[in-house]
Amino acid sequence: MTHEIETLSSRVIYQNQWMTLKEDRILRGDGNEGVYSTIEKPDFVVILPVQDNDIYVVEQYRYPLKARTIELPQGSWELSPDANSEDIAAGELREETGLVAGNMIYVGYQKLAQGYSAQGYHIYLAKDLTQQQQALDAEEYGLTARPLAKADFHNLILDGKISDATSVTAFLLAQARGMI
Repeated sequence: MTHEIETLSSRVIYQNQWMTLKEDRILRGDGNEGVYSTIEKPDFVVILPVQDNDIYVVEQYRYPLKARTIELPQGSWELSPDANSEDIAAGELREETGLVAGNMIYVGYQKLAQGYSAQGYHIYLAKDLTQQQQALDAEEYGLTARPLAKADFHNLILDGKISDATSVTAFLLAQARGMI
């Protein structure tokens, strides 16, 4: 397979346990050189916890937006890169909401922002839920969880009040597949 863009050199600009920012010198197929910056992050999971007519959502402060947002539970295990995505989904669901799913159903896989990252996410539908205690990480300070009617979730998307692309895509993909 030939690539339309060839990497001439690559350097790490910044790195921490969650991400790597790289800057590459590139050669385009038309012969012009340029610079392309990418962010490397591990794939993650998003969970659609459904019980009867409710979807369990989380609300948390998102620093880049300087606002609290409503989202579906989601996350990754950066320190366990070989972990199975279903195990991560069950763990993130329990951690963020205190919910344990009796049934985890795979919905699909999507890419997050392919213009600057290869990161993707696995979507799971969580059913047969039982409530236990949240086990939040320090980074999740202030995160709350609650049920929200499916119709209200849908309307909040349409009103722009749920704007997290991952949450919107997960909901719409599960809905399009007739899973919710």
